[in-house]
Amino acid sequence: MPFTCKIGDTLRLSDRSGGHHYVILTNPNSDGNVVIANFTAAKYWKEWIVAFTKKDNRKLFRKKTTVNYADARIVPAKELISLISIAKRKSIDDYNYCAENIIKKIITGAFQSQFTPIEVITELSVHYPNEYERYYEKDY
Repeated sequence: MPFTCKIGDTLRLSDRSGGHHYVILTNPNSDGNVVIANFTAAKYWKEWIVAFTKKDNRKLFRKKTTVNYADARIVPAKELISLISIAKRKSIDDYNYCAENIIKKIITGAFQSQFTPIEVITELSVHYPNEYERYYEKDY
């Protein structure tokens, strides 16, 4: 599948730890921004809300993997599209795709995690209102 900057698209990005696969959790909003979260080795992360193995996706999960919700963020879709274009020109294959069942687990975990940034929770609540209501009481 081509990179579309839609839910489930996954790409490797440089970060403070060197680089991780980030998955897009929302379609672009009215401002053109998407929510992304990164995968990390389970043995290095203290919070295991969700865990994935090779059985879930052989290309993404070579070892037991979890999601670093503390590093989830909102970014402009244009920036991600630009980064993937540069990688393609350099023949770097850092693109992948997450199946819907993996995305559902990640979203559920984002609402359960105490480390998910509030602005990410707010944005996810717009895209996934039913999941949001399961974990947060209504204020009225």
